[in-house]
Amino acid sequence: MNATTGPSPSILARADQVLSWLEITFVGGALAFASVLLFVNVVLRYVFLMPISWAEEVSLYLMVWIVFVGASVAVRTRGHIAIDLLPLVLSAANKRRLAIAIAMVVLVFLAVFGWYSGQHTLRVFSSGQVTPVMQAPMWLTYLAMPFGSALMFLRTCQLLWRLVRQQPSDLSFAMDLQD
Repeated sequence: MNATTGPSPSILARADQVLSWLEITFVGGALAFASVLLFVNVVLRYVFLMPISWAEEVSLYLMVWIVFVGASVAVRTRGHIAIDLLPLVLSAANKRRLAIAIAMVVLVFLAVFGWYSGQHTLRVFSSGQVTPVMQAPMWLTYLAMPFGSALMFLRTCQLLWRLVRQQPSDLSFAMDLQD
């Protein structure tokens, strides 16, 4: 403990903060870049009749990455869509059990999705496929799926860890499940 700044965060907490910052910075930066690029391309196309040939391709592939990295942010912030009718009528202990079961199912899904998307990315890599305009390796676009599923898997593991170690009688736990 540091007397001037309080307790120092653990290495895992610090890594989580850095990962969160990287996720948000990537999603925000990529979205801003794609938006500006498309705006500039529209102006160049309709005003100067000289569009940027690769602008739409870059924007499209950035959107794929934004979706998968953004999904990890949504897991961390509990922003994914959910049906909360059942948890509303359950006791705190049963809410906890339900949340643990759901997290386990999500982990299985993400493991399977990550495996198959990784296999598909490797097939695209070995095929040597390139993007139509930029001639960039197409596997870089497909890499968003296993990368995003790995991030979501990590975030779901973090959620599951909090659920397992928290006491069902803890009122903040019950409030957290309803957010």
